[in-house]
Amino acid sequence: MRMPKPSSQRVGPPSSELLQEAAALCCPASTVAAVQGESEEEALLARHGRTFHFAARFLPGELRPSFVTLYAFFRTLDDLVDERDPAESPQAIAGELRAWRAWFLESCRGPAPREPLGARLARLIEHYGLPTTLFLDFLEGLHWDLWPREFASFERLRAYCYRVAGTVGLALAHVLGATSPGALSAAEGLGIAMQLTNILRDVGGDLRKGRLYLPLEDLARFGLSRSHLLQLLEAGQGPDAPFRALMRYQVARAHLYYAQSLPGVWLLPPDRRLPILLAGRLYRRILHAIEQQSYDVLRARAHTTLSEKLREAMLALTLDRLWRRGEQLADPSLEVELTDEA
Repeated sequence: MRMPKPSSQRVGPPSSELLQEAAALCCPASTVAAVQGESEEEALLARHGRTFHFAARFLPGELRPSFVTLYAFFRTLDDLVDERDPAESPQAIAGELRAWRAWFLESCRGPAPREPLGARLARLIEHYGLPTTLFLDFLEGLHWDLWPREFASFERLRAYCYRVAGTVGLALAHVLGATSPGALSAAEGLGIAMQLTNILRDVGGDLRKGRLYLPLEDLARFGLSRSHLLQLLEAGQGPDAPFRALMRYQVARAHLYYAQSLPGVWLLPPDRRLPILLAGRLYRRILHAIEQQSYDVLRARAHTTLSEKLREAMLALTLDRLWRRGEQLADPSLEVELTDEA
C-alpha cells in the first residue's frame, strides 16, 4: 500500500452541514426502506441488514442493485440454516445447499434452487467475473452450521469465518472493482472481523441454541469449559472474572482484524469507499459496546445506540472528504482509527 504524505493542517470541528448529513444517514425515516415499490431483495436488506442498508445508500447508483442481489443471496441462505424451523430437518436444508452447489459447479446454467434470485445472481457473476469458488466455500461454511459443532482452535474458527463471511467480503470487493492482492486481503479480513464480532455479541444466544463458537483452546487457557458457560447462563448472574478475561482476549483479537483490514478501504475507487468504511466502523463499534457492558454477552446482546451511529457516520464522512480533498495523514491506519475523542 502506498504510504500517503503527512499533512501539516489540523482537522477542524465538523460543520453543521456535515452533522446534518450524518444525521440523515442514521435516521431510519430517511432510508430507502421507506421508498414504495422496493424490490423483495431491497426489503430483505432493510429488515435484516440495517447497518449495510443505510451504508449502501452511498454506493454509486449503478452498483446498488448488484450489492442488493449479493446480500439477498448470502442472507437468504444464511437464514435458511440459522433461522430454520425446529421442525425442519437438517437433512432437508442440506439438500438445498447441495442443489446450490451443483448449480454453481454447472457454471450457473439452468434454473437455480430459488428463482428469480438465481437468475439475477448468474448475471452478476458473469458481469463481474466473480469466482464461483467463493460461493462454494460459503456453502461449505453453512453446512458446518447445520449440526452443532465446536472449534478446537482459533485456526479452525478462522477457517469457518472465512467461509461464511470472508467470502462475502471478497465477492463484494470484485463488484466494487477492487481486485488487487492488497484489496482482496483487506476485504477477506474485514469480513472475518465482522463475523468475529457477531460471534462475540451472540455468545449467550448461541449457547441457548446449543452452539459454541469460542475456541476450546481459549476456554481452557482461561480455566473455562462449555459446562461452566452454561452454568453462568442458567444462573442469570452475568459473567465471572475468568469469562471477562476470556472475552477481553477475544475482543482484542477482533480489534486487531479491524486494524489490519480497514486501511484497505483506501484501495477502493474513491466513490466506493464511504459505505465500506462506515459499515466497518459501525461493526467495530459493537466491540466497544461489549467492552462498555463489562463483557456481559450472556444476558444482553451488545448493540450501538443512535448517537454512536451518528458519531461514526460523521467521522466516516469526515475521513472520506479529507481523502477526496487530498488531505493526507501520515499513516492510512490513523485515518480509520479516528474517533470522536480525537
